[in-house]
Amino acid sequence: MSESQLVAATFSTIAFREMRAVAKHALAFQVYFQADREHTRDLVQAVIAAGCEWMCATVDMPVNGPRDKESTDKFELPAGTGRANLSFLGQEIASAPHRSTGRNIYSGLRSPKATWKDLEWLRSIVPVPLSIKGVLDPADAMRAVEHGCDAVIVSNHGGRSVDTVPAAIDALPRIVERIGGRVPVLMDGGIRRGTDVFKALALGASAVMIGRPYLYGLAVDGAAGVARVVEILRTELEMTMGFTGCQNISQITRERLWL
Repeated sequence: MSESQLVAATFSTIAFREMRAVAKHALAFQVYFQADREHTRDLVQAVIAAGCEWMCATVDMPVNGPRDKESTDKFELPAGTGRANLSFLGQEIASAPHRSTGRNIYSGLRSPKATWKDLEWLRSIVPVPLSIKGVLDPADAMRAVEHGCDAVIVSNHGGRSVDTVPAAIDALPRIVERIGGRVPVLMDGGIRRGTDVFKALALGASAVMIGRPYLYGLAVDGAAGVARVVEILRTELEMTMGFTGCQNISQITRERLWL
């Protein structure tokens, strides 16, 4: 089995270059289009120079969603911290609230106007593999491939943005079928047990991404907690493979599922 990789966030409070300096394995970067294209270019060039192995463009959050719990909690970054990767834009932006205020649905931390032309432009300045994250529609997935993306990540942003959108696992098979093996298809969202990983692989995913599980581990026991979460998921996946007679990943196919 391949090793786990981290996709570092645009809004991280630790700069990508600091992560890359201590990372022992490949490190990717998740990028949001900034309102100013030159700011996007500066951000991309900085992480590429720091050693980014692949780029992940998140495209499904042009505006803020109605996250009621976040509004109630009124979370703010602790004093003295900010979005380190955006520090070149100034402390005011780097430390700006993640959510908009009042009736303003937009965020100053990402562009609401990104189009396919922007993706094409991003592809032209990124010298490493580029994936697109936040795809639920097969036609969009195919169009992303036609615009030069090296992978497609099926995701509904953890179900935290638009109510009633399909679960990533439901959208996955249609996108895999449409892509037809041209590029890898990954799935993000809903992975809680090794059986979830198995089902995603059986439905055609090349790999899965995890968000909340590793954060739970981080909150409980720091780096050791994250490692434990990955270990649990891997062990449960191997157990499930044993129960279903799969000796290797390639044998995890749709026929192993009861549909």
